[in-house]
Amino acid sequence: MAQSAMSPALARWRRCVLALSLILLPPSHSAEIRIGLDQLGKRKAPDFSSVYEGKTVVVRGVVSAPAVRFTDYSLLAIETREGGGILKVAGTDTWLTQFHPGDEIEAAGTVVVLYGMPMVAPENILSVGRKLVPAPLELEPKAAQDVRYIGRLVRMEGTVIDAHHNAGGSVVMLKASDEPFRLFAPRLAGHPNADLSAFRKGDVVRATGIGIQYAPTPPYNTGFELLLPDLRDVMPLEHAGSLSAPVIAAGITVVLLIGLFLWSRERRLRGQRKKLRKTYQLGEEILGATSPATILKRLSESLPAILGVTRVQLYLYNRGAKTLDAIVDEGGESASISLSAPPGGTPAGAVACFHYRTLLVIPDIDRSPFPMAAEAGQHAPKSLLFVPMMAQSDVVGVLELDQDDRVRDFTADEQALAQHLGNQIGVAIRLLDQRTVQEQLFRTEKLAAVGRLISGVVNELQTPLASIKDLANRALEKAHGGPAEREVAAIAREAAKATGMVTRLVSFASNEHVEARPVDVNALVRTLIDFRESDWKASGIRVRDLTSREPQYVLGSHGQLEQVFLNLLVHTEQSLALSEQKTLTIRTSVLARRLLVEISFSGPAEARKPEETAAVLGVTRSVIAGHGGEVRLIEKSGAEPRFEIELPAQVKERMAPQFHSSPAPAPVRESGRQMTALVIEPEEAAHRQLLALLSARGYRVVPVENSDTGLDLAQRLRFDAAFCSLHAPGLNWVELSERMQSRVGGFVLLSDGYDAELSADFEGENRFVLPKPVQEGDLERILKSVEPQGATVIPFKTGTA
Repeated sequence: MAQSAMSPALARWRRCVLALSLILLPPSHSAEIRIGLDQLGKRKAPDFSSVYEGKTVVVRGVVSAPAVRFTDYSLLAIETREGGGILKVAGTDTWLTQFHPGDEIEAAGTVVVLYGMPMVAPENILSVGRKLVPAPLELEPKAAQDVRYIGRLVRMEGTVIDAHHNAGGSVVMLKASDEPFRLFAPRLAGHPNADLSAFRKGDVVRATGIGIQYAPTPPYNTGFELLLPDLRDVMPLEHAGSLSAPVIAAGITVVLLIGLFLWSRERRLRGQRKKLRKTYQLGEEILGATSPATILKRLSESLPAILGVTRVQLYLYNRGAKTLDAIVDEGGESASISLSAPPGGTPAGAVACFHYRTLLVIPDIDRSPFPMAAEAGQHAPKSLLFVPMMAQSDVVGVLELDQDDRVRDFTADEQALAQHLGNQIGVAIRLLDQRTVQEQLFRTEKLAAVGRLISGVVNELQTPLASIKDLANRALEKAHGGPAEREVAAIAREAAKATGMVTRLVSFASNEHVEARPVDVNALVRTLIDFRESDWKASGIRVRDLTSREPQYVLGSHGQLEQVFLNLLVHTEQSLALSEQKTLTIRTSVLARRLLVEISFSGPAEARKPEETAAVLGVTRSVIAGHGGEVRLIEKSGAEPRFEIELPAQVKERMAPQFHSSPAPAPVRESGRQMTALVIEPEEAAHRQLLALLSARGYRVVPVENSDTGLDLAQRLRFDAAFCSLHAPGLNWVELSERMQSRVGGFVLLSDGYDAELSADFEGENRFVLPKPVQEGDLERILKSVEPQGATVIPFKTGTA
């Protein structure tokens, strides 16, 4: 082996001597074995030690990388297509540094093992030519852990999991599947400060080096590493925490998109919060409204800005007429829509929404499944939203929202907001109804108090007026034929007139708690016409008296009925004050055992105040309902408005005591109290049938619209029988029957046809089931069970209903 002080000329001399000796010596005299580099790395079991360890061999290959110097030896990697190998020269000799990548050399020497890795310690090295520098093998860290790659030039990429340095040099550990793969850079004599510890965990690097092995103990099948001839052979590709330009651009894009999404979301939420605030404010204003027209006005002012609609319409359910009444404006007339035969156009959608009790969205009216085509002159929107107005699970009406200028689909949020608002409107309508009832009760109580005051006053006036009348009559008899006869006669007439007025006031003001008696309505109405005729003539009102001249009787209170008709006549008189043609028509007729009184007048609609009309109807309706009848105001375009008072008529045969000279007394109860029935039936046909049957039997019938009102009346009044439909709105019939059982003589459940199971479960203890349509025999059986002994009995006759 050459010494470190050998000159370049001496080295060339040694190569020449080696070549000459190889030529001159015969082969049989040589103990060397010529092997390939792939054979140099062969191992044997079980410790994977080298097969050729200690043998003299001759190997040949191309230098793939500069020699790597350690402190006490140097290594030179050579390789062929079949494999690779490493030459090792001990000491600090620079002999191997003269060979460069691409040199093809042939070396003869002994096979030695360093840390499990077989190498050739050359005694002679011969340069035989130049070839292309071997290209590095591209391997993954996991694949490079193999004996086949010892001495081969390898390139790999990996993620740093650790970087440090020790006494021998610097180490970088790359992530692999089984165990980390090491990159090793020795601390060279010429580079004492070589350090790879600057790399951080997570960095991605690319390294090019020589495959080596460091396995101090057997078995020698582990510890594969990559020897780095130069620190520049390690290149960072990506630092931990740093991002490439595309990744940065993508990140910025994502951040911008997220920011845009959050901004748009916040903007949308801010808009929703603004809509909610406006909706809550609108709801509070609606709850304090004084009429449905006021509610419509506030909706028309606010909803276009909240929901972006162009028109708002309200439809209120009329339970008596079975129609949807469209509210037009403050003080305007309402148009009615029949629920059974709705017209075309938008009213068809309102009826469908009411029947289905659910929100109805029509984004494009031209593609609607309903007959929405508007007729000539009708309003034709592009899109529609119908909202049922709910109150205590009942539909009280429909809210219609129109979009006129474009086709649009209402979003889920807008639909939910509209439904919430519709429910608030429903509650507001219910509150208006309750407020009206409360006002009517207050007026009734106030009128009762005034009546008691008037009664006290007129009672005090009756005695002196009677004395004046008597004295005037006496004076008239004495002054007969004398000069003072005319004056005394005038005094007698005025005294009689004053006495009649006081007597009438007493009749009005008295709170009658007497037994109901037959009242001739025709005679009563004609008396009122005579009473007001002089005032009507003074006001220019022309009266058409079309009342029947035959007596028509109803069972009730003469004073209460007189007060009802007088209130309606006075209200009509006030309505005619601004009319040019002041005409008042009063007509009576009998149809199907129902007495109908019509009061028609020619006064214009603007002359009437809705609140005053509602007050008059409220007071009269309660009295007429107590007599088993109805009162209504009929207003149709092209016809005079009229009040209709419908009462159950009493046939002549039943009024025998009034029509025969020797009447047989009718059987009456010992208490003298008339039988009274409470009827809760929303179906119009069944309601009319039951009302007629009960009135024909002599019952005083009190009809109500829902179970809640019926229960309230039952808690204050005594009813002999209560009739309740299965479908009555309000409190369910099960709870109603339990709460009313102790307050009524009998509770009768009106079912839809005969139901044996329902009858078996419900009937008993003054509880009955009556199927509809009501049969006289079934009703007769129930009433006989309800009526106490000695009660007035008017048996049914064929065709009574």
